[in-house]
Amino acid sequence: MARVCVVGGGTAGREAAVEASRGGAEVAVVERRPYPEPPWGSWPDLILGPDWSPAPSPLPEGAPMILEADAASAGPGYVALSDGRRLDFGQVIVATGSRFMPPVFPGARKPGVSVLDGPEKYEGLRRACPSLDTALVTGGGYRALEVADRLSSRGAKVHLLISGWERDPPSQLALDVIADAAQERGVEARLGGVSKAVGEGRVEAAVVAGAVVPCDLIVVVPPRLPNPVRSKMRLGPGGGLEVDRTMRTSEPSVYAVGGCAELKGNAQGCGVLADVSSISGRIAGSNCAGTHRSIAGTLVDELQVFGLRWSRTTAFPRGARLGRGWETVDRRWGPGSACSIAHERGSEKVVGVEWVRPSTSPTAGLPPLTSGLTLESLAFGLGSSDISPISETARLGLREWPKS
Repeated sequence: MARVCVVGGGTAGREAAVEASRGGAEVAVVERRPYPEPPWGSWPDLILGPDWSPAPSPLPEGAPMILEADAASAGPGYVALSDGRRLDFGQVIVATGSRFMPPVFPGARKPGVSVLDGPEKYEGLRRACPSLDTALVTGGGYRALEVADRLSSRGAKVHLLISGWERDPPSQLALDVIADAAQERGVEARLGGVSKAVGEGRVEAAVVAGAVVPCDLIVVVPPRLPNPVRSKMRLGPGGGLEVDRTMRTSEPSVYAVGGCAELKGNAQGCGVLADVSSISGRIAGSNCAGTHRSIAGTLVDELQVFGLRWSRTTAFPRGARLGRGWETVDRRWGPGSACSIAHERGSEKVVGVEWVRPSTSPTAGLPPLTSGLTLESLAFGLGSSDISPISETARLGLREWPKS
């Protein structure tokens, strides 16, 4: 029987423990909190109501052992706890997640500045909404968009400052469509950050690019960095434990998953697996139990904001930029609908599809990016009216870039 120690009981760690236990392994989970936080991806929904964010699924009864302790270090076959104990196991899965970076602008500690570094802060926004008139949201793009959407749906007027992107940003076409939908909701969105929080005691306004923006609350969506346990394992350029597609690290019998792990070969900070915590945890847990699973080469992103659903599937690594060998076809298909297709010049092999449409649309999801998918097969071979904007965009691409 395989003996597995999972360091961290969050989303990735719990999925890893469940999967390893299902495979017949003896599992122990090292977690410092008796009750793990809800999944990080569901935190913005706490602004809407407590029923929007379910608690993590329970671990199988009687299978994993949970130790309420801190892990000081880990390596092949062992986990060292901060109280001096050492746990010896055949395999180790590190799932210690990520840490939040505090804001650094003057006035960041004033009352009225809310730094969203835990689920309780999102719940606090829900309680503040009835008395909230104007809020300024600033921070990383995807999560800041979600927070601005949830606050505006609760009736607050929102100024949104996107200071950066946690991973590859949407195309300019998709951003234009999302910005138009945000404007209809009364959300003013632009790139930038807060220079200073001002007010007598409590925040009354923010200084943005030299201008004063009155607001009742400044909501900061802080960036996250990987929080790996101390070890001799190789780190990636983003600071996470470097893993291959099977979640194995540079040390034998040690895996890493979730926000503390970074996929080998990706661009600066773009390979961190925080957005695929559940999937990476299941892969590592299953492999510890004797299987040979790996994460897919195709990356899928999705976001629902301001009444729109944005989806993207790409066949190149996070952080990659379109080079000389790529072309894009961009088309808007009416209010709230647009499509962008990236393909290789000459071969017309499709390497990315991006789609924005209304959330109420009954249309299907994006097609899988198989090795043989070309503009021609996307335009004529799928035979589904549900993806007609994608098919029509591909047809336009065929006309604009005929085969040589």
